[in-house]
Amino acid sequence: MKKVLILLIVAALLLTAGCVAIPTIPAATEGPASTAPTALPETTTAAPETAPVTTEAPVPTEPAATEAPVTEAPSTEALPTTTAAPEPIDPWSLLGEASFEQGDFTDEFGYTYTWSYDLPCLLADTPDARAINAEIDEVFGAHVREAKEDMDEGYAPWLISTGFNGHVWEDILTIEIVEHSDWAFDSYGVFCYAASTGKRLTTADVVARMGYTQDEFLDTCRRQFRQYYVDMYSQVPEEERTQYGYYQGLDRQVTSEFVNMSLQAYPENDDIVVIAPIVSLAGADYYYHVIHLGMGGSG
Repeated sequence: MKKVLILLIVAALLLTAGCVAIPTIPAATEGPASTAPTALPETTTAAPETAPVTTEAPVPTEPAATEAPVTEAPSTEALPTTTAAPEPIDPWSLLGEASFEQGDFTDEFGYTYTWSYDLPCLLADTPDARAINAEIDEVFGAHVREAKEDMDEGYAPWLISTGFNGHVWEDILTIEIVEHSDWAFDSYGVFCYAASTGKRLTTADVVARMGYTQDEFLDTCRRQFRQYYVDMYSQVPEEERTQYGYYQGLDRQVTSEFVNMSLQAYPENDDIVVIAPIVSLAGADYYYHVIHLGMGGSG
C-alpha cells in the first residue's frame, strides 16, 4: 500500500512540473509479493494406462533354489557299439579228411587187390555239419569197416576204393564221395553245405539258390537223361534194340522212378550237376553217371 501512495505522489509532482507522460501503474495486489515458485505446467489427472495384470508368476531369471542342483548320474546302460561284420568263411577251408588208409590184399588164388579208403569230413562245429559227418561215417565209414573185416577174415575186399571230391560255388561247399566196388558199380554221396549259414542244402535248396523252379529242373533232367541214354546206346543196331529192351529203357528213363527231387545234385560253375541213374541194358538195372545239366553259363 505504501508503494501505491508513493507512486501517486510522484505522479502528482510530475503533473505540476509540466510533464505530460503519466506512467502506467501496474495493478495493485494486496498483501506482500508472493514468494511461491512459478507454477508447473498443467498435468493431466487421468490415470496412466496400465498393462493388464497377469496372474502368472514371473519367470525367474535364475533358479532360486535353496538346495544344491541335482546332477543326474551317468547312465550305466551300455551304449550301442558298432561291430565290424565277420569275415566271410572260405568254403574250401571247411573241407577236411577224416581218415585215409591204403594197402594190398592177396587172396587164396593169388589175386592181388590194391585198395584205398579216403573219407572226408566237414571242419565246422554246427548241428548240420555234425549231422553230415555222422552220416558219412554211418554209411561210407561202415562200408570201409566192413571191407576191412572181410580182408581180416581172408576174403577179397568188395570195396576197392573210396575217395572224395570238393566243389565250391559261391558260399556252398559240396563234398562228393565216390565208391568203386569190385563189380564195377559206383556209389555216390553228395553233401552240400552253406558256409555262410551253417546249413545243409537239399537238392530243392540248390535248385532255388541257382534261380530255377523245381519244374524247370525236372524238365531239364528228363531231357538230358534221355539224351544221355540215347547217346550211350547209339551203337546198338536198330534191329537189336527191341531184343535188348532199348525202347522200354528209354520210356523208363524219363519217369519219376529216375527223375525226381531225391536226385543228388550240386552247383558248380553256375550250372547244376546231377548224379544221374541211367537205365542199363545189361548188368544192374541202372548205373550212376555224372551229368552237367547245362542250365547255367558253363555246363
